[in-house]
Formats: sequence, C-alpha cells, structure tokens
Amino acid sequence: MKPTIGIVYCGMIEQKIFVSEPYVDAVTKSGAVPVILPYVPEETDMERYMKLCDGFLFCGGDDITPLLFGENLLTDIGKTDQKTDQFHLSFMKKALDSRLPVLGICRGMQVLNLALGGTIYQDISLRLRSSLNHIQLSENRSDSCHTVSFSNNSLLCQLCGTFMEVNSFHHQCIKTLGKGLKLTGIASDGIIEAIESSSHPFAVGVQWHPECMLEKSEAMRQLFALFTKKSEHAKTIQLL
Repeated sequence: MKPTIGIVYCGMIEQKIFVSEPYVDAVTKSGAVPVILPYVPEETDMERYMKLCDGFLFCGGDDITPLLFGENLLTDIGKTDQKTDQFHLSFMKKALDSRLPVLGICRGMQVLNLALGGTIYQDISLRLRSSLNHIQLSENRSDSCHTVSFSNNSLLCQLCGTFMEVNSFHHQCIKTLGKGLKLTGIASDGIIEAIESSSHPFAVGVQWHPECMLEKSEAMRQLFALFTKKSEHAKTIQLL
C-alpha cells in the first residue's frame, strides 16, 4: 500500500492556504499519496494528523518570526506570519516525537533546526563573513547556481556523492545547529545546506529545492524515493 505523506501547508496568501504544485508532484512521482495539512489550533487535532500520515514534508515559504527564536526584528527583507510559524514549529516537534519520517525543504529545514533549539540568521547579510548570492535569478527553478559539498558517511553523500550543484532561493540560513542534528552539506561560503538527525530514524533537511530538480537529477529522485520508502515502513517498524 502506498504511504500517505502529509505536506504541511507552505503559508497563506489573502486568507488562502497554499502548497506549491512541485511538492505535490514530487510526492506523487515518488509513489506516495500526498495530503495537504492545513493549520489546526489544537494538539489533539495534530495528533490525528499523526495517525493519518506516514511521513511529513515541510516546504519552503516565508520568513520565520524572529521573536519565536528569541530575537527582535533586524532586517526589512521578507515577510512573516506568526500564526503559521507557531503552528509549523509546534507541529514539527510533534512530528519528531512521533518518530515518523520528516523531510524539510528550505524554510522547512530551518523549522526543523529551530524546533530542536537551533538558531538562524534573519538575513545572510548578518553573517560575519562574505556570502554567495543564494537567491538565484533564473528562468527555470530547476537551474543550479552553486555547489554543495557533503560529509562522508552521510545519507546525502550516499545519494549525491561528495558534491552536487543545486538551485537556491533563500536569504535566511542556519546559524547554530539544533540538538541531535549534524551538518552534512555545506556551500563554499560556509552556509549550511543540509542537516540530518543523529537520533531520529529519518529527519533530513536541505536548503535547496529538490522538488524542482526531479527531471534533471537522479539523486533528487532518489531522495524523495527514500523518504517515501522510509514512510511506507515507519509505523510497521514502530510496532515490532
């Protein structure tokens, strides 16, 4: 039976929740059934999401409200939605506690890091060293713009090799790692591009957008396929 992947909604536009179509397509093409998960206010409702789904995809989206990670606003770039941010952080903690597979993409990787006590830079310009331009200007979102190097023995190194060209659409990035997370991918300017949990069965975050690279990249197809496979068997393994 195909696993059910809960795609946590990306954000809101004019009182409409949205999920970009490439996320849905990537889940479908990897052999899973996508279910879009909207905001719910109660923890008991979140727990019902846990029973419904076999794995969770946290997508890209807007910035995260700085007060939620102990900072005042330091930049005028980007926009935030505190309701969505609080839900994403709370739900990420629930998802991690459930031990079901989690894949965080771009903002989703940052939510994963914050949920485990890490921090982020509100804008790359606030780093103390020079940075690449991580917001590419290209006609096609599948185009790559910089290289990521992967740690030996990491899951992503197994899929991608020691390095890979990726796309990039972010102006925030990880500052300090959350508990139990290890850095497994890095850009030439030192920005963290991939993280993996050392204590969770499958909790992976990538800063680029693999959902837009499926047609060009076998490695990104394998990443979604592995996420699907882990989700398919996650609840069975927990019952053993």
